[in-house]
Amino acid sequence: MKLRRTAAALGIGIALLLAGAWTAGRGWWGDVVRAGVPAAPAVAPTTLTARDGAQRAAARSLGVETPKQILFGDLHVHTSFSLDAFQLTLPMSGGAGVHPVADACDFARHCAMLDFWSINDHANSLDARRWRETIDAVRQCDRIAQSAVQPDLVSFLGWEWTQMGSNPENHFGHKNVLLRDLEEDAVPTRPIAAAPPPGVPSPFDAVRGGSFAIGLGALLIDGGHDLAAFLAELADLDRCPGGMPVRALPADCREAVATPAELFDKLRDWDVPSLVIPHGTTWGMYTPPGSDWEKQLAPRQHDPSRQRLIEVYSGHGNSEEYRPWSAVLLDADGNRRCP
Repeated sequence: MKLRRTAAALGIGIALLLAGAWTAGRGWWGDVVRAGVPAAPAVAPTTLTARDGAQRAAARSLGVETPKQILFGDLHVHTSFSLDAFQLTLPMSGGAGVHPVADACDFARHCAMLDFWSINDHANSLDARRWRETIDAVRQCDRIAQSAVQPDLVSFLGWEWTQMGSNPENHFGHKNVLLRDLEEDAVPTRPIAAAPPPGVPSPFDAVRGGSFAIGLGALLIDGGHDLAAFLAELADLDRCPGGMPVRALPADCREAVATPAELFDKLRDWDVPSLVIPHGTTWGMYTPPGSDWEKQLAPRQHDPSRQRLIEVYSGHGNSEEYRPWSAVLLDADGNRRCP
């Protein structure tokens, strides 16, 4: 009888542990990140005038006869709506807490003192709720500028198309997509994410089936419940059906394509003014050795009307810095060997 009671208690304990892991993995115990509402006022006109005067004086000191307008901006901004940026805010990473879209607006305006900025959270991390809240926060950031005596900050809406291949042939890298306008008819219903190359598993499929593993992690790490809530939202997002016009697709599905050619096709279908800026084009942890730009300059993979800028410097590396080494050597037949 005692053995039966022990077995029953053990069974109940295991069941409770599994139930706790499952509910934790589904994000029931965590808080979801919200975009927030930008609250900081516009920069005072006297500050803007002083800043402009200092820039013009600097141009004159360099011997520029007719100084052009100098503008400072950041077209590569992530917030806690991006999974990697969210993870860096967790206590286990030494983070100080979440930084939503509203914080990015206030930081650009008063800390970085920028003239323009764009939001570029990873499209793979944006579901319908996060995208709608991003739109609302950026519009509010813009309204603060437009309501001032002298507009102090230009805000652009956008996302990052984050493609990572498994080899040089199927790798295209990351591109930031910027939208020129903020009006409702000029904003896509959903951002266009990057799909993995054929044969490469999607990490979001693993998230969808990994509630127990995520839940166990959530029980063990500081901030794990909020991370589980973040991942659970993504796991519930279905892939958009194929073969339909972009404007006919559901609002709450993930629109994803595997190549720049497909990305440009989607942007043409949306038919809204946009700019596409490749980044991380130098060496980096996600770039397969031997990758180059040759295939990206092919007509199908390049849209000169949209892709008119390239980011040359970031945390990924500096494309203008010469390094006298190669990560891989290729022979005439394309075989690779380590230098």
